[in-house]
Amino acid sequence: MTDQLRPLDLEQAFATFSESFAPRLAAAVNDYDVKIARLDGPYVWHAHADTDEFFLVLAGELTIELDGQEPVVLGPHQLFTVPRGLRHRPIGVPGTRVVFIEPRGTVNTGDADPADLSDEQRTHSTTGLALDNR
Repeated sequence: MTDQLRPLDLEQAFATFSESFAPRLAAAVNDYDVKIARLDGPYVWHAHADTDEFFLVLAGELTIELDGQEPVVLGPHQLFTVPRGLRHRPIGVPGTRVVFIEPRGTVNTGDADPADLSDEQRTHSTTGLALDNR
């Protein structure tokens, strides 16, 4: 059976990596990638000019700061979509795990200036990394 025809156990998938803000490609739906990630601490302010960004919290707590708006705080089993073009910054408490759904090829750092990225953020600026167990 090919990987596309096998279910993915998210607990097992999360067990294969520990890096924060380094999304893994969990599945594909048409022209969209389903990504999973651990989010620990603040990320870089950024926007995605051409796409919304969907967040579903599986565990932990995620605060999404939004430019000019009140922050959105999400707990397990809550979701939020950041509208395209809106600058935002995700902040996860330790242990936060999320699912993203984005058009294939979307870079997680969006339009962030590379000079504003930490070394770790620069290393994990990606359209999604392969899961080790797929």
